[in-house]
Amino acid sequence: MEEHNSELMITAPAAQYSLQTIRFIRNAKRDHRPVIPENFYALLLVTRGRGSIHMKGEAFAMGTGKCFLLRPEASAALELEGEGISYYLLIFGLQSVKEDKGGKSLLPAKAELACTPFARVLELIEDIYGCTHEQEELRQFHCYVRFQELLLLLISQNQDHAAVNGKIGSVESEGIDQSIRHIQQHYRNVLTVEELADLAGIDRWKYTRLFKEKTGLVPLQYLNGIRIEQAKRRLTRGEERLSEVAEHAGFTNEYYFNRRFKQMVGVSPGQFRRSHRDQPRVAAPFLEDFLVALDILPIVQYSHAKWGKQDYLALHHVPTFDELSEDFTALSAHNPDFIILRDRYENSEYVQCRSVSPLCVLDEHSDNWRALLRMVGSYVGRSERAEEVIAGYEAKASEARTKLSSVSGETVAFLRISADFVHQYTDTGRGFATAVLYGDLGLCPHRIQKAESGGSTARMTRLSLDELSMLTADHLFVTFDKWHSQADGEERALLQHPLWSALPAVRNNRVYEVDFMTWMNYGVISNTKKIDDILHALA
Repeated sequence: MEEHNSELMITAPAAQYSLQTIRFIRNAKRDHRPVIPENFYALLLVTRGRGSIHMKGEAFAMGTGKCFLLRPEASAALELEGEGISYYLLIFGLQSVKEDKGGKSLLPAKAELACTPFARVLELIEDIYGCTHEQEELRQFHCYVRFQELLLLLISQNQDHAAVNGKIGSVESEGIDQSIRHIQQHYRNVLTVEELADLAGIDRWKYTRLFKEKTGLVPLQYLNGIRIEQAKRRLTRGEERLSEVAEHAGFTNEYYFNRRFKQMVGVSPGQFRRSHRDQPRVAAPFLEDFLVALDILPIVQYSHAKWGKQDYLALHHVPTFDELSEDFTALSAHNPDFIILRDRYENSEYVQCRSVSPLCVLDEHSDNWRALLRMVGSYVGRSERAEEVIAGYEAKASEARTKLSSVSGETVAFLRISADFVHQYTDTGRGFATAVLYGDLGLCPHRIQKAESGGSTARMTRLSLDELSMLTADHLFVTFDKWHSQADGEERALLQHPLWSALPAVRNNRVYEVDFMTWMNYGVISNTKKIDDILHALA
């Protein structure tokens, strides 16, 4: 037997970054200066609105998706436009840990940072924001890791290659910048790498490498990106022929335009235009919450033989679609412009949907409803509305957290009870209602120690009667699942069991029944109603 050993050399960075605090400033109306402690850095990420930020005599335009690095020596002043601005402010410290290296920081020298993909950056920041109030050590470590992941994402795409690698001299860097400006101004023209290299004064063989080091893309990818963004703007404005849209964007061949557009955007130009109508015809089973939040009336709504409809959405006159029928071709009767589904169905069902209309499939692995709302908002042309909805929810959750301070330290559990099983939703799984209970509102979870749990991050755990008897939570939210019921009300049989009557929350009249479909959904409307239910019970 041969044994091969490879020594792994991992060294600590010359500087370490520690998050001090994160703030969400919602709908600021007046010009102001962000408050940052002395000797601290800050990241400012704009989620909504427009304006400008002034630092060290320079002015930078602010808008949705813009990110800025604020340094200790540079006081920042914000000038706002329109109806205000919303942004996250992450304040962090930098500590040198290797004096022999001079404590060199990896932070980029520039003030305005590239932050792509924006949805990923925002998802990381919201995850950090959601766990900053956590007291559990594991959740605090999760927050720390997420912050390092955010810095890695930003630093990696904003490195000053001239300073870090010494690969691009100042003359070459200016040449690349000049060619970038030329692309931005003349994207409709036929541009070649040879022409751009000549303009930059750099040899052709060297130009592409330096361009990619500066932008992360080769010149043709960068050019196509600008052309596609111009095409998207024209597609949302009117009914121009696709050949005209392609020509105005700089594509000489409509076939090539269609292929590049679908490759970069995920849908064809025609599908993109249809999805950005004022009131598109959308079928999105069990995602209706997201559509209604974006002011879109779905043409059909999810229905389940046992669970019923999402009555909390009040879609009284919208026809139903029984998902258990597994016949997605039935959606053709409603003539959808497109269908949106989560990534949890059989491939044959996706094939059925594609035979009816264009299909958008959202990642099932994301438990982050904010990210999902932004995905849907981007697809239907309601990104700004999505940000407004999220900001409104954050304000409501923040206000509710304050009101619930009176029950600080009292434990809360959430049970899903059926005729056959009792499940407790965990705070570690962060799914459905628990993301609101323990994340957004910061309530204290009640945990039952299960021998086989092993630190599981499952969203719910099944309780035996013995384990249920150990449920000593101060407050108990319950919902009843009819899935296993053979007769009406069978799911409520547990309420007559002596063990149930002996639970502390039952004896103290602190059990609160909540609507099944509202609490089993993860959309912003359902989460808002959960907050109302929780306030009604506890505040």
